[in-house]
Amino acid sequence: MLDTEEIEKLKKELDLLKIEYVKLLNDKDVLQNWGKPQLEALYCTQIGIHKLELLEMQLQIKALKRKIELVRACVNQNKTPDFAEIELTIATELANAQLEIMQQAEQIENSKHLLKKLDSPQRSSELRTIFRTIAKSLHPDLNPDLTEEQIKIWHLFLSAYKEGDLDKIKAMQLVFEKEIKAVNDSSLLTKEQLLLATESIKQGCKHLQDELFLIKNEFPFTIEEQIKNEDWVKDERQKMKTDLDKLAEYEKELDAEYKTLV
Repeated sequence: MLDTEEIEKLKKELDLLKIEYVKLLNDKDVLQNWGKPQLEALYCTQIGIHKLELLEMQLQIKALKRKIELVRACVNQNKTPDFAEIELTIATELANAQLEIMQQAEQIENSKHLLKKLDSPQRSSELRTIFRTIAKSLHPDLNPDLTEEQIKIWHLFLSAYKEGDLDKIKAMQLVFEKEIKAVNDSSLLTKEQLLLATESIKQGCKHLQDELFLIKNEFPFTIEEQIKNEDWVKDERQKMKTDLDKLAEYEKELDAEYKTLV
């Protein structure tokens, strides 16, 4: 009798641990595949676009300074500057920096697109709720004895979830209803198997908690409060505008110097 009670207690504990594991798994996925891209996109469109202007201005200034340097070198050697060659030299030297700017510009455009196509909070919540239910039955970490067919079905659900396709995942839930129910449950496990499964999932939960801690302490989550604060964004933009104005004045001076040399 005592052994039966202990087994029932282990079953309940295992079921609760599965729920906790799926929740943590979902929290990690939300942070990595929903929260992080959205925050990065918000940062790009709010702050990144202005940082890009600064980068472009800094590159123009660097190019002008190199032009002046190369022309002066020719003059000091009593040579006639070959301006076409100078332009080519500078373009080659700054190619990597120019490529970085182009990549950042592309990232900003992608961020604008991502923010425009965000799903409604209701649909996103429904998608995650269904996925948690499926994960409890089909996630390989929680169900080590899955058949090959069940693992394939799991990956179909996982793919639909990552694509954010609520309609598809709801349809698959109906299509694969029998296969999902056929997964072995805790009622068929022995006491030793229950103990082993419980300990394994406890370790899995600890590992996920550690991963969540690390994710939350990385960019962009470290500035989540700031990027959602309009006053902070406004101040940052003003600082960059001030820097941009100073660089613009410096560029004018360099441009005038270069034209004098020419």
